[in-house]
Amino acid sequence: MTETDGLVGLGPAVWSVDAGDTIADLVWSPTDERLAVGCSGGDVAVFDEAGQVIDRRLRHPSGTSCVTWFGGDVASGGVDGWVDVGGHRERHVGWVSALAPSDTGLGVAHGREISILGGPSSDRLPASVAQIRWTTGPGETNRLIACGHGYIAEFDATLRHRNDANLVWGGSVEQVDWSPEGRWAAASTRGTTNYLWLRPTAEDGRVIDPQVHVHVLPCPASNGRLVRFDPTGRHLGIATSGGLAVFDLDDVHPIAGPPGRLLPLFCRVRAFSWWPDAPVAVLGVATDSGGGGLLLVRCDEHAAPVGVVDLGSAVTGIAWSSGSDLVAAACADGTVHALRRIEDWDWQASTGERDATDRL
Repeated sequence: MTETDGLVGLGPAVWSVDAGDTIADLVWSPTDERLAVGCSGGDVAVFDEAGQVIDRRLRHPSGTSCVTWFGGDVASGGVDGWVDVGGHRERHVGWVSALAPSDTGLGVAHGREISILGGPSSDRLPASVAQIRWTTGPGETNRLIACGHGYIAEFDATLRHRNDANLVWGGSVEQVDWSPEGRWAAASTRGTTNYLWLRPTAEDGRVIDPQVHVHVLPCPASNGRLVRFDPTGRHLGIATSGGLAVFDLDDVHPIAGPPGRLLPLFCRVRAFSWWPDAPVAVLGVATDSGGGGLLLVRCDEHAAPVGVVDLGSAVTGIAWSSGSDLVAAACADGTVHALRRIEDWDWQASTGERDATDRL
């Protein structure tokens, strides 16, 4: 891979650090330019806007699985069931697979249950929880979405009331996402089955209604954790073994679902995000030669790669800062790179009129 000057939309790395370990997760503070990095060996490190270490300590001797921010502090979960928030520690049954902060509280996915830190826990779910997310928005009542093998479940803030999605073929559901304006929701499984449905029109923030028709989207196999809506709400992207699948939500047939296209990629996608204000996918990729970096792919009607940044190693995680001016890339060799977004990048001028995609 080589860097494409003038096209990529990202400047040179503002800073790069070696975490000295495999990186399990990374996330920027929602209020400033501090970056939290969870290492598989158990350390959790915090870097400032210049890449200097503010804090680093061993929080999870059995290994860190996830990190987030909650109440101004770093929150981390471990494979031994411990959750650490600013020095406060709480033990849960099972491996902590995900954390989800909100004004309601910190959601914790552990084993086959979900809990609110310091609060209630749910009944056991059919299988281990892969992901949790809060629904938030103007006038909405916060609800917690959980998914795993064969289910997508929606809970109220008490974790007592539950709705289940009507999945056609089940599968190991790894991730749920919804469009920025809240109209659509999607779920991806570890395999070839992916789901799309209209969110209920109720004003209580619900994502799931068992009566809503669920579209099954055709895709090559994926790991189920790389499904994202773009910031415009028009495009749904799913990174698969065959490339990047993109579905157009402006033209959804009531039975057949949305039209889709597949952009073949000659590399493996390990991480997926979107450009903050454009239908440009930002992919963390690995090459067969052992290298990797960031690949930018335009996903509108003129879909095509528009830029690449060579980082020398496979990118396994991508995180945007709160102001979307910095993007952090976690690499398989344990390094973290922070790159600055070029504000006036003209992504529409980066490709011609070609459409380098295969129809699904």
